[in-house]
Amino acid sequence: MDRIVFAPLIDLPLVAITLGAFLWHFNRWAYRRDIGTTADLPSRLPAARLRVIILFVCILLLCWTVNLAVWSIFAILLGLGFVIALAAGGDFEGWAFGLFAAAYFVREWAFGFPQIILHPPRCDTTATVQQEEQGTLLGKTGVTITSLRPRGDALIDGGKHPVVSFDGGWIDADSQIEVKTYRNGLPCVALLSD
Repeated sequence: MDRIVFAPLIDLPLVAITLGAFLWHFNRWAYRRDIGTTADLPSRLPAARLRVIILFVCILLLCWTVNLAVWSIFAILLGLGFVIALAAGGDFEGWAFGLFAAAYFVREWAFGFPQIILHPPRCDTTATVQQEEQGTLLGKTGVTITSLRPRGDALIDGGKHPVVSFDGGWIDADSQIEVKTYRNGLPCVALLSD
């Protein structure tokens, strides 16, 4: 029974490290460009930080009040995340899968569910534009404006377009390229053969 009592020397650093990991992840995730959502994540970042800080403070206060170790609450959240992940169609891949699912849910909740509920992935107007572009850019040649690592920008047919390298490799800036196909709505380009 003594193993699940609140111990400040263990529980406070555990909460601080976990909270720090969440805040670090939030800062990186909010500014990624490849997230399939229409939500303005950078503008939601301050509110998301505040929500997750309040969540961790509430968990800490609850554990202190009922004299319960914080790790036991984390274990319960891990189990819930695992059950939710399995209910959503996931396979058993160990406890790390449950931890990932719980962390994913906390992130979605903190940002106001930008990918799950409120703002589904972009697919309406941009998909139509991309489908129209597919017929016009296929087989066209151009030059890379930025390095493709493997994604970047290229000047094709007089316009600037986001592109991805055909084989996933890096292509230097100012390289002659040709549009070979499309992948996920983006032109896939390869170095132009001499």
